[in-house]
Amino acid sequence: MELPKYLESNKKGRNGLNILTKIVENELGWIVRPNHQEDDFGIDAFIDIIIDGYVTGKSIAIQIKSGNSYLKALNNENWNFKGDRKHLNYYLNHDIPVLIVLVDVDNEIAYWEICKVEYVDLHEKTWTLPIPKIQRIRSGQKEEILNHVPKTVDYVSQLDEYWKGNKLLSDSGRLLIFVGRDDINDLNYQPLIELISRICSNKYHFSKFRENIEIGIHGFDGDNRELYQIPEIKKWITNIFDNVPGLTYFLANDKHSQFLTVFVLSSVKLIEIDKGLKEHKVWVEYDNKDLKIVFDILFADLNDFTEAFKLSFETNKEISHNLAKCITGKDFNE
Repeated sequence: MELPKYLESNKKGRNGLNILTKIVENELGWIVRPNHQEDDFGIDAFIDIIIDGYVTGKSIAIQIKSGNSYLKALNNENWNFKGDRKHLNYYLNHDIPVLIVLVDVDNEIAYWEICKVEYVDLHEKTWTLPIPKIQRIRSGQKEEILNHVPKTVDYVSQLDEYWKGNKLLSDSGRLLIFVGRDDINDLNYQPLIELISRICSNKYHFSKFRENIEIGIHGFDGDNRELYQIPEIKKWITNIFDNVPGLTYFLANDKHSQFLTVFVLSSVKLIEIDKGLKEHKVWVEYDNKDLKIVFDILFADLNDFTEAFKLSFETNKEISHNLAKCITGKDFNE
């Protein structure tokens, strides 16, 4: 009668896994999860890292070789592990550490080494890895093994402030961002870039703050000139779209918007006219042809942004119309 045969190699493999499981659980206090045989492509098990009784989400992949046939000495200090090239590629492409473990079944000892390209010697059809005889899986080696595992991060605590910031954004109406004198002088756009990036990462905020962000400038209260007359402000404003891609999508463009007006006045050639009014007001004129420069900048930025985020033509068209109406005072849909 033909039936599957339970081979000696199966028994050694099972014994090796059982021995390793006992060592890991007793010496390290970690959990061993065997890999299903049909899913074994060179990884026999995974070790889940436990710290202070808590499962950390960190794991180590394990390739186990059991029995005296694998305990071949390279020299007095190292065993010599030999593997197939295909498995080496597989191990090195893993996103988690891979340990090669040799199990001395008779003495219940597990030797280990991390699979790293620096440690490997490549041959025509195989590869070899020296495994130090002093590297035994036991409590004294726990920290050494952990050195190969990325540190556990308390993301919840770190993100608490981020979530609070998101709540502030969610509770906001129009978002007013103030830019200080230092950022103006240093041509620093990073805070604005980070805010736009944050809004773009949240689908709700992405929609909410479309055409709904206003930018204010402070730190020049003692200067009697208009904002567009102050060279450092003018320079910061006229370079903003080169440094903050996608701003056009978010910038307020209705009758209450201020920054867009200052951007226009900073970008065109102005002729100031004194109307002799009692109130201190500056009246200016500019050639409407100069507005082409303004629209070229705004529409190019909007086109790039809507394409990058796969937004509809209708969205682009609506924002473009609102920009044109805000800047010219004309409703081109009428």
